[in-house]
Amino acid sequence: MKQDHEEFTSRNATIVVVAPHAAETVAEYWKKEELPMIGVPDEDGRLADLYGQEWKLLKLGRMPALFVVDRKGALVFAQYGKSMSDIPENSEMLKVLDGVSGI
Repeated sequence: MKQDHEEFTSRNATIVVVAPHAAETVAEYWKKEELPMIGVPDEDGRLADLYGQEWKLLKLGRMPALFVVDRKGALVFAQYGKSMSDIPENSEMLKVLDGVSGI
């Protein structure tokens, strides 16, 4: 999403990445990679649990999950990955955003 960040923001979207790490680790990584989106540490998994994100030890941790929440707080899109590489293409997500009102 970094390379298409302007495409997302031009649609009035804010990207928030919830990472399963401590705050210091997230801050260091965001700085090193110069990530323009918001990084939220979730070391204890509370946010992941709230959204039903799975943890699979044999697949090396949290499975990817992607959500679109509108400005009113309604969940308008959810995708739960089956593997670490099961992440929608940016072009797919931009189409989702184009179809959502209230973002």
